[in-house]
Amino acid sequence: MRIEHRAARRRFMQQGSALLASGLAIGFRLPEASAKSGDPHPRDGEFEPNAWVRVLPDDTIKLVVHKHDSGTGTRTALAAMVAEELDVDPFRIDVITPENPFYADYIHPLWKVFSTGGSTSVSLEYDRLRHAGATARAMLIAAAAKQWNVPTSACSTDDGFVIDKANGARASYGTLAAVAASLPAPKDVPLKDPSQFRYIGKLRKKRDAAQKVCGAFAYSIDVRLPGMLVAVVTRAPVIDARVRSVDAKAALAVPGVRQVVQIPGRPDVLGGNQAGVAVLADDYWSAHKGQAALRIEWEDSPFEKFDSRDLSARQAAWLDDPAARVVPTVMNGDAASVLKRGPRVIEASYSMPYKAQNPLEPVNVTAWAKDGGIAYWGGLQVPSMAREAAEVIGRIPANRVVLHELVSGGSFGARESKYWLFEVTWLAVQTGKPVKLMNSREDEMRALFYHSASHHRARAVLDARGNLSALQLRAVMPASPEQWEPGYTDRPDRMDYSTTEAISKFEFAYGAPHVDIGWVRHETGVPTGWYRAVSYIPNVFAVESFMDEAAHSGHRDPVDFRLAHMKDARHVAVLREAATRAGWGKPLPRGTALGVATNRAYGSYIAVIARVTRRDDGIVIDKLTCVADCGLAVSPGGVEEQLYGGLMWGLGHALADRIDIRGGQVQQTNFGSYRVMRMNDMPDIDIQIVQGDPAKPGGVGELSSPSVAPAIANAVFRLTGKRLRETPFDLRKVRV
Repeated sequence: MRIEHRAARRRFMQQGSALLASGLAIGFRLPEASAKSGDPHPRDGEFEPNAWVRVLPDDTIKLVVHKHDSGTGTRTALAAMVAEELDVDPFRIDVITPENPFYADYIHPLWKVFSTGGSTSVSLEYDRLRHAGATARAMLIAAAAKQWNVPTSACSTDDGFVIDKANGARASYGTLAAVAASLPAPKDVPLKDPSQFRYIGKLRKKRDAAQKVCGAFAYSIDVRLPGMLVAVVTRAPVIDARVRSVDAKAALAVPGVRQVVQIPGRPDVLGGNQAGVAVLADDYWSAHKGQAALRIEWEDSPFEKFDSRDLSARQAAWLDDPAARVVPTVMNGDAASVLKRGPRVIEASYSMPYKAQNPLEPVNVTAWAKDGGIAYWGGLQVPSMAREAAEVIGRIPANRVVLHELVSGGSFGARESKYWLFEVTWLAVQTGKPVKLMNSREDEMRALFYHSASHHRARAVLDARGNLSALQLRAVMPASPEQWEPGYTDRPDRMDYSTTEAISKFEFAYGAPHVDIGWVRHETGVPTGWYRAVSYIPNVFAVESFMDEAAHSGHRDPVDFRLAHMKDARHVAVLREAATRAGWGKPLPRGTALGVATNRAYGSYIAVIARVTRRDDGIVIDKLTCVADCGLAVSPGGVEEQLYGGLMWGLGHALADRIDIRGGQVQQTNFGSYRVMRMNDMPDIDIQIVQGDPAKPGGVGELSSPSVAPAIANAVFRLTGKRLRETPFDLRKVRV
């Protein structure tokens, strides 16, 4: 697969944009620009009623999508929203990316940056994109009514046509585009009633699936530009080490290698890159061979004594340090007093290690700095970070930055980091040529910015009926977004909402007379970053494991115990349904047990029940039953895929995911030392989608993974009596 930019036929565009590569980005014209020019339709009748919809005279319909799709089906769902109200088959719509990704309408309404993430794309864009489609449809109807001299009420639409209901006359959207473009946009256009939906809630397939299966789909790794160099970067082997010297003779002798360039570290920028040395060559394999031939001497680093093996103990000790500050997240009653006088206090601690994102397509990006501007091609999940890289590294103003956004082969948080954008920007500016930076799996695994390690301590007192009387929980982790947003935790409440997911007052599922839950910030200096489901993973692991321990101590059934402390009706319904589907409470074969865990997130609810069986070679996971209420499932097929992928991701947390750091160096190198789940690891999967709110979709991309590890741990306890409080689990070593 080749994606080419033919320089002879393309050129840098004037002020405000740069390279326009055929097939990668479609020009986007701001409404303000049209207004200033005085030309309502300067593109030969093209109809652009808003920042998302375009109808061309040739009946082509385009949807400008400002959200990154990392294979999750985002484009499928967003297209369905517009198509539903525009009354056209969603698979007829061409999905394109905006040439101006920094247009104000594209900013994330919660985070105030240009970004995709947090399972928010479908839920936040649902109303806005439906209104965009409905506005376009209303204007096309008005155009037809004007041409036919009939009232708009006499017209209907069907799959890209406006129809005169009286005589059956038909006009395609494209033939009406020029007239529609001259009409004023209506306000408060009514939306369809859900009972009229033809596409929303009914899609079972995903866009571009056939091309992906046959290898024809273009990812960012496929980009080819004239004169392009491919770069691989050897980064500091010890955190924060700097380059002392480089012997590049052998590397430059490798056929195809053109340059060796040092990249300075940027510790002055939160989330900035480590120091490194890049080999630039005509192709990847030449660069890779040149990388192996490099001889680099590194300076000493203060991290040479860092060892992650004792991190959990240090985090636990920090809990008792007077200097440690607790940021309260859920407070009710006086849990501290009840815990002091309680006849018996239940206590347990839980730990999780660093984890790497490891998307199937390793991080890669292409940049070309030319004529005072810069263009990027790649899986640009956070456009604001590309703009920051251009400004900080290249001193290139934002209005000279163009992004050619491509679907990526996975992200899981890896493409929300900025180090690779800093690196490729430096190389593009230094060389003046198009540069494609590519990580090998080894490069990717040692690039830092992992999911942070964590430690939790939970304590509780039960009343005479075995219910929670007091609950206290402390979560010890670094601040998640501090790497990206300076001052995020400098607010008066010191709160970091990305580190307190599932244990905040907005999402904590359980109630008790006395509750004291809080986050304790503990920074190690190890660069950490975003990760699929972020802090839901360790927080749900601790909460759901401890709820099981409390239920056992109170001689209560784990499902009944949870239900007794829940108040949200949708959450209760999901847990009950999962228990019923999994056969909870029914007789099981000897040597088999069930474990439960549940959480709510992104406006959605989920319960996972794991079934485990004892065999001669250890314990195996036979089945995962998953029931999810995501409100309205815009694309049910896509929702199922995301839930399935999340369950597999959660199995990885439970059984394999672990990054170890010894002497400041990452020990894992590839999938041989960092195992990921494979097809033969997957147990039987039963997924049930409950549409608990037909008026609004919730998030699903990160919903299903957090409950898997605690569900497995709880099942293992019911089978063996052994508690698993630290991941990853070695189920071969668990004995009765």
